[in-house]
Amino acid sequence: MPDNDVPLKAIEEAVESLLPAAAGGDFTMQAVLKAVGAGRSQKLQERIERFLDGDGRFFSDGRRSFRLKSGFFRNFAFPITPDAWEIENGILFPGHRFAPFIAPEIFPSEVHFTAADGSEPGRHEVTAPLSQVFHYHLLLGSEQVFDFFLADSPANAGIRNSAKPTDLVTLNVFDLGAFYREHDFRKGDALLCKVLDYDAGCVEFRYLPGDERKESDLAAFVQQFDKALDLVIDRFENYLEIPEQLCWACYCGREFLPPAERAASCDEYLHRTGAIELRCDGDHTVLDRRQTETDDEYQPELPEGMRFSRGETAEITAMLREIGSPLSPVEIDSFILDNCYARELEFEDFFARAFGREKLHFVDEGQQAVFYNYIEDRFEELTGNYNRVDDELKAPLRSTIMELVGDRLEFFDFLESTGEKLDQLPKEKVHRLAEVSMQLVEILKMLNDPRFTPDETELDQLTETVEQRADDQEALIAELSDSVAKEE
Repeated sequence: MPDNDVPLKAIEEAVESLLPAAAGGDFTMQAVLKAVGAGRSQKLQERIERFLDGDGRFFSDGRRSFRLKSGFFRNFAFPITPDAWEIENGILFPGHRFAPFIAPEIFPSEVHFTAADGSEPGRHEVTAPLSQVFHYHLLLGSEQVFDFFLADSPANAGIRNSAKPTDLVTLNVFDLGAFYREHDFRKGDALLCKVLDYDAGCVEFRYLPGDERKESDLAAFVQQFDKALDLVIDRFENYLEIPEQLCWACYCGREFLPPAERAASCDEYLHRTGAIELRCDGDHTVLDRRQTETDDEYQPELPEGMRFSRGETAEITAMLREIGSPLSPVEIDSFILDNCYARELEFEDFFARAFGREKLHFVDEGQQAVFYNYIEDRFEELTGNYNRVDDELKAPLRSTIMELVGDRLEFFDFLESTGEKLDQLPKEKVHRLAEVSMQLVEILKMLNDPRFTPDETELDQLTETVEQRADDQEALIAELSDSVAKEE
């Protein structure tokens, strides 16, 4: 049969006949030609290559050698690093965490996820602001994220065309609370995952302690993965979707990428790489080499007010710590409510009182945008719904506590002015100061709750407790200040 007359079905059947033997390895163009039983013309070989490239199940090394993705990823290992908010709430968002390592037909929340002992975590829904969950899905491609949200829950139907950072989304998550507790799981620890079945989306995981993950190893992995993605970009330019780019990078870097125990997770890689960035190319988001000057045309299309960030953006408490604020979310709400009670409703006045001016240290503009969106939305919500009648009884005690919070902030400002760090001060006193702050925060939670209407006895008891904690804080700050003065 002339090469030009070989039907596509014959090529398809020839390839399928080779797959049982190729399940764990490669097969060559020569093997396909032999199975087809035709000649070896360049035109026929190009037709076979186009067929295999379009099939999507295969890798190609560029030398007319092919490999099933399912075979390549069998027993492939990779880490997942839950963040502080996930750990605190005992959950794991599937998001983009599995996408490069399993068949694209498998929906992320339908991954068959099992522990090494055979136990399988349950699944449940979590509802949270878009700004808090968006980053778990960045590597799906920004144009795919909202399709994913809608497919994951019909409750998300309203956010497709007019999404705002504060909009609530409902998503399916894995319940890992028991696993986290069993291993005293902390930020920096990882789930070491192994692909059992690429096509079926079966992934096994075990605990990988953070103290076994060296910073030097993670830095080396990021550098090597940059190199692997360079190869993918050179070959495909911006044609592939992000999960495919990452998938191909695993294959292109197979000879030099470190083992999973020394690897960075997808999330860690995105935060650490300085050579690769997310860019908008036409109608889809891709990973590309970082531009020396980033033009607006390259920015991915995100919801209004959303930006990519290398910093913490998932959880407000963690973000506050990273940008240098000692406040808790409860204390921020309390500052807002205290301003409401005092009829001081200018946002700038509240912000200066709570955070000072030019004192916060943001990782980048993306983190700053997320933070300001959160604070501004919280200010608008609380000032817009403030009920002076219901708050009249509780507000004076809240004001007293906020004066104590202000005193603590002044002490931290004093420390910063001297160059002293909290961890350089007497640990017992610092720990006691933290305990005082936590007790006051618990009282603030009660006072901020509109359902809490204390009677006179309850209010007297709370007032007495606050006065005791005020004396404790004053003494501790004085002692700690003396410690700083003596060192000087």
